[in-house]
Amino acid sequence: MKRHGNLWGKIIDLENIKLAHRMARKGKAFYNEVKMVNEDVEKYAKHIQDSLINKTFTTSPYEIEERSDGRKVRTIYKLPYFPDRIVQHALLNITGSLLIKSMIRDTYQSIPGRGTSDAARRVKELVRSTECPRYAIKVDIHKYYPSVDNELMKQCLRRHIKCKDTLWLFDDIVNSTQGLPIGNYTSQHLGNIYLNQFDWWMKQIVKPAAYFRYCDDIVIFSNSKEDLQTIRKQIEEKLTALKLKLKPNWTVYDVHTQGVDFVGYVFKPLRTRLRKNIAEKFKKACKNIRRSAPMINWDEALSVLMAYKGWVKRCNGRKLWRAEVSCLTNWFPKQLRGAV
Repeated sequence: MKRHGNLWGKIIDLENIKLAHRMARKGKAFYNEVKMVNEDVEKYAKHIQDSLINKTFTTSPYEIEERSDGRKVRTIYKLPYFPDRIVQHALLNITGSLLIKSMIRDTYQSIPGRGTSDAARRVKELVRSTECPRYAIKVDIHKYYPSVDNELMKQCLRRHIKCKDTLWLFDDIVNSTQGLPIGNYTSQHLGNIYLNQFDWWMKQIVKPAAYFRYCDDIVIFSNSKEDLQTIRKQIEEKLTALKLKLKPNWTVYDVHTQGVDFVGYVFKPLRTRLRKNIAEKFKKACKNIRRSAPMINWDEALSVLMAYKGWVKRCNGRKLWRAEVSCLTNWFPKQLRGAV
């Protein structure tokens, strides 16, 4: 495995820091800190550059809050925009693509071109092919991000990077809290690297018929239920070395009759449908729009519907879309009806 060096000069380059600001501010133009940096980008970029060169930079204290998405409560960690978010973007501008090159094809999340749509397409192609194995097991790692061990995380980074200054900055971010803080720009990338060796072990040693991982959700295919049970036990042992453990809710699917649940869809040989809880959220969103019409902000309503349209168009969801949205279009302003 190639280890990368001579990265620090690129990370602290003033143009890279300015680029990091432009990337970090997307969708955040209303932040006071963004407006502050925009007033004198050169000055604030130079401030960040000096703090990195002199090693006076350290990750700021986190603002922590609990958020519920309806199914679970997550602890979200927030950092100041300046300097922390800019610094993290500057770091990954240079190292991100190098880390991605070491990953297997079928690991997803926070990888350009490899989001839920790519994962769904790849699984759908397998399930609909004549060579699809009969069974699949889905496993999920228990509290993955908070359970990541800091020292093991730093060891993982050293398998890919040998630049001491770059490792100093990574170490500072890793040491800023126990585990990977949900909300950090670096966390999803580091989460992939932490399981990178595990992915290669699955592909090269275990060698299942097919293997897909999206963050901490894993789906494995085989023509034998017994093989899948054996693989599950092997996974439990392997994850113990990483100080991780599986949730007890693992499921073995008969792909032909039950389909396999992954990245928000249930994949079957002849059709793909939305996962039930996502379909219910879509129906609820449409119901709320109907209740609020005609006083609703239609641009916001359209934004909500387009987000769900992205989900629906990748599955056999035309009937669901028509049933829920057709009665809304008459209320939409004329200029927005075509988009729906």
